Amino acid sequence: MKRSTTRWMLVLLVFTLLMGVFTTASAAPKEGLDFFVDLYGWMPNLYADSASGSESEIDLDTILDDLQFMVMAIVGVQKDKWTFQADVIYMDLEDDTSSTKNLPHLPGRPGRSVNVNTDIELKAWAVTPTVSYNVLEKDKFKLDLLAGARYFYLDADLQVNLDGVRDHELSDSDSGSVWDAIVGVRGEIMLSEKWFMPYYADVGTGESDLTFNLFGGFGYRFSRVDLMAGWRYLRWNFDDNPVLDNLYINGPIAGLKIRF
Repeated sequence: MKRSTTRWMLVLLVFTLLMGVFTTASAAPKEGLDFFVDLYGWMPNLYADSASGSESEIDLDTILDDLQFMVMAIVGVQKDKWTFQADVIYMDLEDDTSSTKNLPHLPGRPGRSVNVNTDIELKAWAVTPTVSYNVLEKDKFKLDLLAGARYFYLDADLQVNLDGVRDHELSDSDSGSVWDAIVGVRGEIMLSEKWFMPYYADVGTGESDLTFNLFGGFGYRFSRVDLMAGWRYLRWNFDDNPVLDNLYINGPIAGLKIRF
């Protein structure tokens, strides 16, 4: 699938989810539907193991310096014991670097120094729609079983050019996507009337060998707003991928959940 087609399909998916939630919320508030939106900020480090065996890390400071655009949100609707939600993450990172390299001395041509300009751009989507059913709810404990899917898309572009050197501009780009089916649990543990501990865990497989997502933290509940902070770990193990063996993202996360 072409990158442009995939990008527009994802934009359409996100737009449809958002419009569906907000339109239904305003049009049918009397049907026992509870709508919510989670807006959160994730401050992770990214780690990758390549198929060749090399390891790389992009830390939080680098991500913040190179960040061009980011969306992190969960939209959902709940009716009785059923909940449908979609977790959407989009990140656009771009890094421009310049360094000086010495060209070797060639017969009839003296060696000299040139500037090497490198431009790297990474775009990534992670979209996780799920449906869950509440199987246990007591005064201090809530447990939902969930099933769904996770879509991951990565687009990488690289450009390298040497100042003052003709025909020495290199460029390369690659993209790929995977779909995985997932199952898991989520819920919360009440610590007091206002304080609680939310938790979430899922695991799945499909076009990747394994993917899983873990979250735990603390929250404080107002009448229609929850404030939450914790730690999230998201990972993919790829099967027979020519570029990546593993990709994992983990770090602190904070946000708010609005119910209406």
